[in-house]
Amino acid sequence: MISLLKEYKLDPAPMLDAAGIPPQALEDPTYELTPHQELSFTTAVIESIDVPELGLIVGGRYHLSAYGLLGLAIMTSENLLSGMAVLYKNILMTWTYMQWNTTVRGDRAYVSLEKLRDLGGSYQYMVDRGLVASHTIFKEALGQDLPVLEVHLKQAKPAYAHVYSDYFKCPIHFNSSENYYAFDSKLLYHPLAQSEPETARIYGNQCAKICLQLARNSTFSDVVRNHILSSPREIFTLETIADRINMTARTVQRKLSAEGTSYKDILEDVRRNLAIEYLQSTTFTIEEIAVRLGYSDSSSFCHAYKRWTGVNPSDLRHRDTATNEERNSDGATPAQRRKA
Repeated sequence: MISLLKEYKLDPAPMLDAAGIPPQALEDPTYELTPHQELSFTTAVIESIDVPELGLIVGGRYHLSAYGLLGLAIMTSENLLSGMAVLYKNILMTWTYMQWNTTVRGDRAYVSLEKLRDLGGSYQYMVDRGLVASHTIFKEALGQDLPVLEVHLKQAKPAYAHVYSDYFKCPIHFNSSENYYAFDSKLLYHPLAQSEPETARIYGNQCAKICLQLARNSTFSDVVRNHILSSPREIFTLETIADRINMTARTVQRKLSAEGTSYKDILEDVRRNLAIEYLQSTTFTIEEIAVRLGYSDSSSFCHAYKRWTGVNPSDLRHRDTATNEERNSDGATPAQRRKA
């Protein structure tokens, strides 16, 4: 993302500062970003560059070599299916907030993506990046092309729909129930170009140890957030969450306070992020979104959304529609016109 900002002649410093990431973190290989820091920075980059298809562009930059030990474990696996299993088992070692899964039905294999947490304004970027990144590393592992037969996306058809077609060169379907692409299942059993199963086993064991440590480093805030996300339509209270994780409400508050947050802050953040996701990537009405977020009526939701963002929910959709219409007029984004 830093490299991308420099390509667009944008200064990353203000965005790093706003996300609470110190400048020296870029030179410190031991520095650990929190999900909140990373997603805040990512959202700021997306807004600053203002290129709707940014996820598709960035996804192509995720090569096997960038995944270090995990990349080695994947590329030395026996076949593509084995490599996928290694990747999915060690998903914590990737830079994704999407869970990738592979299923086989008949002569087709399907790689699908589901979010691992609320992503707010970076949701569609993460979907697009994940689709292209997974396809890129699977092609590299195979050592040959991986022809895609069809792509399905949950979002309504965007102004940059043609970019999907240009990359995947197959039918693209919008307003689907899942995000996935399909290819010939025979390729799953194709030996990988650098297959060394015994070496893959050693690398895989090392990856498992690293993931175990990463899992231990998850914050208590993440635990609370995941419980809220498991049933977003329910109106959770602090006491409800405390009961779910077998703690007193006072203990939950104390542990969250030690991490610089509170139950109310997390609940508000989850609802805000989900609201933005729904508004940007679905055709749900305002009333339907209000219900999905646990509000008794759309008026309560609109009031909360304006408090979070300073605008009404409908304003976000009108803005995105206007941007799409502006882009459609000459095929360029506002950012690309500014550069020109």
